[in-house]
Amino acid sequence: MRKLNLKNYTVKRKVPDKIKLGQEIEYEIPFFVKTSILNVMFIPELLLSNADLVRENILAMKLEQWQEDEILLEEEEWQRLKRAFDTFKGFNRDAVELVRRINEAEVVEVKTK
Repeated sequence: MRKLNLKNYTVKRKVPDKIKLGQEIEYEIPFFVKTSILNVMFIPELLLSNADLVRENILAMKLEQWQEDEILLEEEEWQRLKRAFDTFKGFNRDAVELVRRINEAEVVEVKTK
């Protein structure tokens, strides 16, 4: 199984300071992890079949309903996310942490009771 961190994080932006010309103001905005993952899961470049679409939607609903900061995914679920992230083109710097979380999702051993 893979442990994936779903907690939102903040990204820094800079904009020109309208009062102090030639200087910049730095501010932080939230980066919504679940929403970003869900958007990548359904990109047209994946060429999802009917069955693939249904499987992706089941995983999407699981992620949407999850209330904790971390989720355990079956290896096959994680592989589908990894494939989507490997396929997507157009990430920006804000997504570096998100991509790292997907690529480096920790492998965990689960013991059954």
